[in-house]
Amino acid sequence: MIHFSGKYKNKSIILLAVFLNFAFSSFISAEEKPLDEQKTAVRYVFTQSVERGLHPWLQEEVADTWFDSKIPKSCHICDNVYRYPTDNGSVLTRGVQNIVNRKRLATILEVEEFLTVIVRQSGEVLSVETTLHNLEQDEPLWAKVFEWSKPWSLW
Repeated sequence: MIHFSGKYKNKSIILLAVFLNFAFSSFISAEEKPLDEQKTAVRYVFTQSVERGLHPWLQEEVADTWFDSKIPKSCHICDNVYRYPTDNGSVLTRGVQNIVNRKRLATILEVEEFLTVIVRQSGEVLSVETTLHNLEQDEPLWAKVFEWSKPWSLW
């Protein structure tokens, strides 16, 4: 009969927890890690409701949030080639939704990932939908929705 004392049992539980945390931390917080500005292209989609004057500020916010304030590559090809209207009248792009398109665009832009940023404005609130796609799988690696206030509404 094997008997474990309390201190060995606690140590094994702690070691198991540390191992699991280390093993799964890359999956749990993938969206929290800064992205590589050389390997990631950003696709900005501003709906018609977004004031044009906000575009530079929003691009700075994206750089600050996901790229450690470095300027990422912008995927103008995505926005110009693959457009379709939606039922609410805004224009969205679908260039990186299809993995075949994504691989073609990645070859042209020399990137491995695409961050799509769709911005809608309702009054003083900006709704920012983000998704990160890679070249390995159809589904996004992660997707998030934020609500940002216009910069001058904070003062």
